[in-house]
Amino acid sequence: MKKLLQIALMLSCCLLMITAVAVAEGGDCTKTRSLPIKSGKLYKDYYGSAVTSDKSILHGFRWGITNPKPQSMAYFGGTMKATGSFASFRAKIYIDDGIKAPMEFSFKNKDRNGEILKSVTVEPGETVDVTFDTGGSKQIFVQSELRINHDTAKRIVIGEPEFYSCITK
Repeated sequence: MKKLLQIALMLSCCLLMITAVAVAEGGDCTKTRSLPIKSGKLYKDYYGSAVTSDKSILHGFRWGITNPKPQSMAYFGGTMKATGSFASFRAKIYIDDGIKAPMEFSFKNKDRNGEILKSVTVEPGETVDVTFDTGGSKQIFVQSELRINHDTAKRIVIGEPEFYSCITK
């Protein structure tokens, strides 16, 4: 009987998680609990990036992660850290139109060697929305690489990154 109760509880939890993810992916999430990545306490630079709220370099975003100076032949990346449990992550990615080729951004579980949770390609001058299930990860590593065919990047922005969960009540 005890084992049956445990199985029923596990199935109920799984159903609740599937419902929450379906609501988030379906766009029916009207109320959220979120953790914006706005401070150095929630972000660790890997190479060439920093958290800022300096609107003059954020391409219209209120806060974000960007390169403080132009870069070429370099990695762009760092780790965003959640202080609680969140089901999803969202941000917008912008690369300046002076970059000569599309750039691929990878969002990985925990660190640069982690499982890829989401991968997106961004064209020069384009802004792309990124939303994905975190799989329970409390650390997400974002990375991209500027190669010789990209030339120099004046501005790469991960705009308004945040962990979030839908509130179903």
